[in-house]
Amino acid sequence: MKKVLPIIIVIAVLLIIGKIIMSGEASELEKNIIRSVKQGNYYAALEDAEDIEFKGEKMSKKVSRLIEDLKLYGAAQKEMEKYSEMNLGKVKTILDEMNGNYKDYDIFEADIEKLKEKVETLEEYGNEGLEVAKEVGVLIGDGEMEEAREKINEYMADERYEYMPESLQSTFYDYMLQINFR
Repeated sequence: MKKVLPIIIVIAVLLIIGKIIMSGEASELEKNIIRSVKQGNYYAALEDAEDIEFKGEKMSKKVSRLIEDLKLYGAAQKEMEKYSEMNLGKVKTILDEMNGNYKDYDIFEADIEKLKEKVETLEEYGNEGLEVAKEVGVLIGDGEMEEAREKINEYMADERYEYMPESLQSTFYDYMLQINFR
């Protein structure tokens, strides 16, 4: 029994030292996450978060909430990449789900605000497109083909046009066909 007790104490001390070292490593990864976000390198931050999760370590609440915002931002960006098939309502919902932890990081906050502004301008542009489509329909009905063509070309020249729903794009395409074959 006297020989077993020192062995148990040594094992306990080694386990405690190992735990301290591991928790220090996780906090170093958390520092890397924060540093990456401050630099705008969101992919590296997410990779470090995966490393922490893979090792079975726990993240601080602050970093965990930041990672949630990073994942939501990534989901919103991915939805925006769908262009004419994207769902602006879905992007807005994703952005609204963010917990606001991003506001502590200037570059991340600026990127999110930029994305929110883009969503807002696309929504305004889409609403404008619906109005232009109505006007063009009336102009075609009245035989004002050249004016209808100018309105369509002006609307389609905007770089935001590629983000418009296929239904709106096909409406303008159909109108152009009507104009060209009259």
